[in-house]
Amino acid sequence: MSEFELTTTTAQPAVAIREKVKVNEIPQAMGRMFGEVCKAVGEANLAGPPFAYYYSWSDQEVDMACGFPVAGTFNPSGNVKAFTLPAVKAVVAMHVGPYDKLMDTYTKMQQWMGEKKLAPADYMWEFYLNSPEEVPPEKLMSKLIWPVK
Repeated sequence: MSEFELTTTTAQPAVAIREKVKVNEIPQAMGRMFGEVCKAVGEANLAGPPFAYYYSWSDQEVDMACGFPVAGTFNPSGNVKAFTLPAVKAVVAMHVGPYDKLMDTYTKMQQWMGEKKLAPADYMWEFYLNSPEEVPPEKLMSKLIWPVK
């Protein structure tokens, strides 16, 4: 995991599917959602790595959107909707390692924000920069973006 950085993100057009998912079903739901988005949009129109956007999170359920940044416009189709990753002031970190350790990085981000007197927003998102189909779990790279109020 790298150090934390306070930055301002740029709004990014995207497409995504939004669902409420049980926490223990997140990996399966994400795979299905990413597959459905790719099928609806076509890989040629994707303009960035896959992301998961978390509207809210509890111990039992998460309200999330899974999708991809896109180039150009998109006509919504089925469950796949146009989406915009927002331009916000946020703390950014690079998590290197298995997905089941992401919460460790979020905990450290929250502590860092507290030290800097920053209040975390209720939502955040992650970009997945490589694939578990291509690299071992300890080499997975996820960029975490946690907006501040």
